[in-house]
Amino acid sequence: MTNTSRRTLLKWALGAGQFALLERAGLLGSSAARAADIDVPSRLAVLYIPGGYRPAYYFTPMDDADIPLCVPAPSKYSGEPVFFDAGEVVNLAPPNGSYKPLRTWQSWNPANPAERDDFSPLMYGFSHFALHEQLSVLHGIDQGTNDHASAFIASMCGVAGADYRAPAVHSVIANHLFEKYRESRPLPFVVVTGERGTPLGMGLPSHASPVRVPSIEALKPQLSAKPEDNPWWTGLDARTEAPELDARGQPTGGTLKTTTVERFSLARAQQLMGRSTAKVDNYLEGLHGSLSSVSRVLATDVVSVLQSTKGIDFLTANRPAYLANYLKNQSFTYSFGPANFHLTGLDSRMDLALRLLKSDICTSVHVSLQLDFDTHNASGHGYSCAHGRGLMDCVARFLGELKAAPAPGKPGKTLLDDTLVLVMSEFGRSWASRGRDGTYSLPDDHHPYTSVCFAGGNVAANRQVGSYTSRGLGVPVDIIEENGQPSRRVPRAADAVTTALRIMGMSTHDFFIPGGYGEVTGIRRA
Repeated sequence: MTNTSRRTLLKWALGAGQFALLERAGLLGSSAARAADIDVPSRLAVLYIPGGYRPAYYFTPMDDADIPLCVPAPSKYSGEPVFFDAGEVVNLAPPNGSYKPLRTWQSWNPANPAERDDFSPLMYGFSHFALHEQLSVLHGIDQGTNDHASAFIASMCGVAGADYRAPAVHSVIANHLFEKYRESRPLPFVVVTGERGTPLGMGLPSHASPVRVPSIEALKPQLSAKPEDNPWWTGLDARTEAPELDARGQPTGGTLKTTTVERFSLARAQQLMGRSTAKVDNYLEGLHGSLSSVSRVLATDVVSVLQSTKGIDFLTANRPAYLANYLKNQSFTYSFGPANFHLTGLDSRMDLALRLLKSDICTSVHVSLQLDFDTHNASGHGYSCAHGRGLMDCVARFLGELKAAPAPGKPGKTLLDDTLVLVMSEFGRSWASRGRDGTYSLPDDHHPYTSVCFAGGNVAANRQVGSYTSRGLGVPVDIIEENGQPSRRVPRAADAVTTALRIMGMSTHDFFIPGGYGEVTGIRRA
């Protein structure tokens, strides 16, 4: 999605509304799916690791006896320790119920977590920020495909395929919460970066479609109200606030600040309603809703709001001691060896995502975490272990920043309490296997089974649900199917999406995923 002018943004939004109507006329608005005032998160952040990752190197669900069958012997990658023995795997906290607790390789020195050389601080962040309190991982999810594009779509909406057959989870949530937050969140769904693709709101209104915001600077030509940013807009953007009317001229209960041109365009739909068929009226309602959404976005000085909001704040004011031996001018960084590798460039993405969440101007945020894991080489396992644990520690810092920030409008709650954070990739990668002679085969290709991390509000504490066989296949878990019946089977992508939507307070009747879906039990807080 390219950056556009205000005029193009308006045209795009109207076109998106037409497409949504053509795709699914029955899902034109979110009024039927108003968010209930219950104690569930009100926003979503998806942190996406491109290329297919190996999550068992980060959170290890296998039994100790199976670990040496599929985890190579300890060695180094670019000067960084990689791989581990079963005896080095530790619990982050005592078990929560009958589920396995979060377990990870203790690669750090407990006496001095910042120490490097023969140790690695990476993954210590989950202990440092006590993230087990609001974190569970679902393992062994069958994506139903080995193709990157198809698997990306499966991760986003729950159904693998060349095209979306259901809207992305971000769009479903943005649409579900739109009526509740229409006055305060002018950008319901924002994509900061998306190297492997952009999640799409197939079949939903334009307010649930993604808007790409790679930087605050990129927003200025579209949304800045400052004359120095858009001098040609001066004199054309005078707005008058009035009660918002729907396409039939009935009050929606909200208000809308419109320009003269916008008021004229919105009124035209009212004049044309009832002149033709019900399908045409539905079409006009969709166009009217699209224009109202765009008007609300343009009326908000989003640029100034984001500029005045601190993104990376806690991590700079209270830099964790375990990061002492990494780059001092970066918060989301790590290094291998004396100077073999330094991660840079992730700060800008994470900072913008944090600004969007802290400023409370959006509901859903999607961020791709820069490094691509589609290695296809002999060092692929070492790369996945070292860089995967590095990126996961950056995820821990992101969660720590949310945990330190207050939730806007919710006294006593943190931003992590009010956010569901999903960490995922499109699929896994080939598993290592130990031969009879004790050597390891290290294939490096696509693998259809993967894991998703669930963190934040309404998430059960300290659980690993599901697991893998020593060959990397998923195992059956307890699931409540869409019809309410219990079952036990290997989880699918649709089940991971359903579980996220249930954590957000939606019932299985508030959405539809082709092919069947259910909620995996144990992830949502009881």
